[in-house]
Amino acid sequence: MFTQQPITLSIRKINIIFSIILFHFFSITAVAQYVDFTYTETCFGDSTLLISISSSSDSIISTDWDLVGNGIFNDASGDTVKHLFPAIGIHNVGLRIITETGSSKAIYKQVEVGSFPFADFTAKNACFGDNTSFINESFIEIGSIENYIWDFGDGTQQSYLENPGHFYNSTGTFIVSLKVISDFGCSDSISKSIQVYPIPEITLEIIGDTAIYEGKSVTFKLTGSYDNVLWSTGETAYSITVYQAGYYTVEVFKNGCSNTKTVEVLIKKRTGYMNLITPNGDGFNDYWKIYNLTDIGPCSVYIYNRWGNEVFSSSSYQNNWYGTYNENPLQEGTYYFIYKCMDEETHKGTVNILR
Repeated sequence: MFTQQPITLSIRKINIIFSIILFHFFSITAVAQYVDFTYTETCFGDSTLLISISSSSDSIISTDWDLVGNGIFNDASGDTVKHLFPAIGIHNVGLRIITETGSSKAIYKQVEVGSFPFADFTAKNACFGDNTSFINESFIEIGSIENYIWDFGDGTQQSYLENPGHFYNSTGTFIVSLKVISDFGCSDSISKSIQVYPIPEITLEIIGDTAIYEGKSVTFKLTGSYDNVLWSTGETAYSITVYQAGYYTVEVFKNGCSNTKTVEVLIKKRTGYMNLITPNGDGFNDYWKIYNLTDIGPCSVYIYNRWGNEVFSSSSYQNNWYGTYNENPLQEGTYYFIYKCMDEETHKGTVNILR
């Protein structure tokens, strides 16, 4: 008959062996592993540097990468990988490590490839003395533009506004540059030629006097070269003729710049004349006068007695008739005159001599 002792010893041996197996099993699974990687922020067209920062309590024997996000770690190997992504945007990248004990661990992260911005701008009001406005028209497909750097081309300080204004101290051509930088550090630049034009000068010829008599006119004529002309009367010709008193303004345009000039027109009352002279040498009313003669002259004057005989004439009267004929005093009485001045209107009347 068999005894129970051998069977008891066999079970004990089995328990010891099983304990040894469990010990090794838990030793393997207790291996400490840390899987992670960093990457450089890259703009499209540049290679991204992927760097493993993984660690393990036992040796890492394999570092493999999934660069296309398909779950297969066969695109690259090694702690440091340089990769050119084919498009802008977010890319799922995986890293897997395998240790000497045969354990493995993986991680996926989103790696972004930045979009380049497209720099562009326009300029308005490029006239000397005006504020030249610069309008940013840059754009970016993904992300946002965070920084603007303007160089106005005249040696002045740069501007960092999105839509700046700038005063130029001289006319001429200036090369203006704009650099835009995205939130990912991607940048683009553009340069354009800006012309700052002078304010057009107004050369206005005045034909006649700006103080005119009723019914008469004065003509204003521009002699410069302009793109457009606009008078306050609504006319757009280079010259206008006016008959009324008032302020007349002309605005001229050239190369998008403008200038104005205003002229005042006055209406003068027609002149009169003396109808009585007392040529006695006392200094009062000794000479027959046409009032405001210097404004309306020269005047042609003819004076007749009551029988129609000419007693005085002058083609350029100087207010110097003393009531004489051939330097001899005329008798007291009524005499008749006709005179015509620069306005070419004939004036008739009488003048009395009283001594």
